[in-house]
Parts: sequence; C-alpha cells; structure tokens
Amino acid sequence: MTLVKTDSPQSPSGIEISKPAKSGISLKQLVKIALGVGLIAFLLQKTGIENTFAELSRANLWYIPACIGVYLLAQFISAYRWKFLAEALDFRVSLRELYDYYLIGMFFNQFLPGAIGGDAVRMFYLAKSAQRKKREALLTLLAERGVGLVTILLLTCLISLVPSIATVGWGITPGELGIKLQNPAFANFHWDIVLTIKALSLLGLLGYLALLMTPLQRWIDRFPKLALLGQAKTYWANIPLLIRSITVSTLVQALMVGIHLLIAQALHLNVPPLQIALVYGLVSLISVLPLTQGGLGVRELSYQLLLAKVGVNPNTGLAFAVYWLAISTVTSLFGGLILLKGHYKAPTPQEEAAMIES
Repeated sequence: MTLVKTDSPQSPSGIEISKPAKSGISLKQLVKIALGVGLIAFLLQKTGIENTFAELSRANLWYIPACIGVYLLAQFISAYRWKFLAEALDFRVSLRELYDYYLIGMFFNQFLPGAIGGDAVRMFYLAKSAQRKKREALLTLLAERGVGLVTILLLTCLISLVPSIATVGWGITPGELGIKLQNPAFANFHWDIVLTIKALSLLGLLGYLALLMTPLQRWIDRFPKLALLGQAKTYWANIPLLIRSITVSTLVQALMVGIHLLIAQALHLNVPPLQIALVYGLVSLISVLPLTQGGLGVRELSYQLLLAKVGVNPNTGLAFAVYWLAISTVTSLFGGLILLKGHYKAPTPQEEAAMIES
C-alpha cells in the first residue's frame, strides 16, 4: 500500500483506503514472518518468558521517552541525509515532507508487512511529489540506505580494532544457537563475526575502487538500458558528497548507539560503551540478512548471543532486545499519526501493483 498527498479527505478519518492489491502478502513473506515469530517463541521458551519479564519489570521505564526522542532526532537527520542525496539527482522536496515519508515508511515496515514495504512507500512518495520516475527515486533510497550500511560497517570495523574489544571472543558456535550436531568437525565450527565484517569491508573497498575505474560511459553507449547507472555514478564518483553522507551517517549512528547506552542504563547493565557500540553495529549488520520479516527474531537472537560475550546473562540480553523492540515500535506509531492527519490517501490497486513491479 502506498500513499499520495491530497488536500480533501475522502473518508471520516481523512485517509482514503483502497482495496488491497491482489498480490497481498506472498508465501515467501508469510514464511519469513512465521520464521521470525518462531524464533521469538523459541527464545522465550529457552530463556523462560517469566525470567525475561522479570528483567523487564526491574527496568527503568522512564528511559523510554528519552530513547524515543533520540530516535526521532536520528530519523530527522536521516531525512536530511536523504534530502541532499536526492538533490544530487535534482529532486526538489522539502525536508518536512521527507521526514513525513521517513516516519510513514517506518510505520509500514513495523505494522504492515505486506508486499509493499516502507522503502517502496518512500520511493512512491518522492517520485509522486517531484513528478519523477520511480526508478530515479529508487536510486536516492538505495544511496541513502547504502551509505548508512557502509557507515555502520566502517565504524564496526574501527571499534573492533580497539584492544579491549579485540580480546573479546566474538565467535558463534552451533551449540550457542541451540543446534546439536553429532559430527565433531561441525559441532566445533566457530563463526568469527568480527572477522567476517572485516572481510566484507575489504571486499566493499575493492568493489568501490573497481567502480571508480570502470569505464561506465562506454558500457552505457553500448547498452542504453544501463543509462540509469550514469545517474547513480553521482553517488560514488562525487567524493565531497560521499564524505558529507558518511559524516552525517556517523552522527545518526552515534545517536543510535546513544539509545542503546540508555537501554543499558535502564536495565542496570555495567557494560563499556564501546562494547555496546560494537554489539549494536554487529546486530544491525546481521539484521540486514533477508531471513525473516524486518529481521524479527534474528535481531533478538543476535542481541542475546552477542551481549552474552560481554557478560550479560541470557535473560537480560533478551530483555534488552525486547526493550529496543518496544522503542522502535512506539516510534513507528508517529508515522501512523501523520496518516491520521488526513493529508494522505492510499493509491489505487493499479498504482500499488505498478509499484510492486517497478
């Protein structure tokens, strides 16, 4: 489902809701949702739901408003980053609109896990507002998401080089995942997450250098359908823009780490800030894997396993993940409130189907 701005409400709530597109939720998405819910159930059963809620009952809930405020600020700065990245392709949309799109996208991701995700909603908004092609709007989203991911990757690598961090064993074994293997060779398998992140960073750097050296225009001349890459080149060839994007993204990630430090305080954890920062970075990167809907379950499992590496017991680790989930869920509701103002309506089924195909 996507939204289009309108000045005349078409329903009592001010939001015109069309019939959902025939595509609905695909079987693949249903499987991913079921897997995420199953992982949550597994964690609660393994840890003990009463133990997790006991940890949460001892938490200081007054930190939640502060966390939500910081989260909203981080999203505002993210919208600002999206704005100047979009302007690099001559999109002219106000920061206020982009911030609205950002929050509504969060709402869709959190509460409406259908065929149309939050990023697709943001793409449609931007294209509609600027009267541009959706694939051009998609380039701005890919750039905005990409630079955020690259920044997390770089910061995580840098933090992992700190001696007090490097001495912590960040490997994961099948036994820690609750998997019992009979073959000793597999049972003793050790996945070093930090080493994996360093390898990905190196591959990313090599890929970036390859892009810079690629004679892109020659390929575009031979294959006109690659013309869109000519526009995308702006994002990796414009060094000042890249530096600005990474700088702003670093501020966003610092705010996100700040939220995690507040959660640690709320749960009375005595964990060094750099260790919390590394756990946040690793979980963010792991959650990108398309295993479940929105990283549900994978994210919570990752928090529990990685916090255990720095001395946090499984009950508190899962409580930490639930606290963070509550904050992101409540913050996402602000997107729903924007919809209820009545300035936006849902598109026709045909527009929605076209957005899925694009």
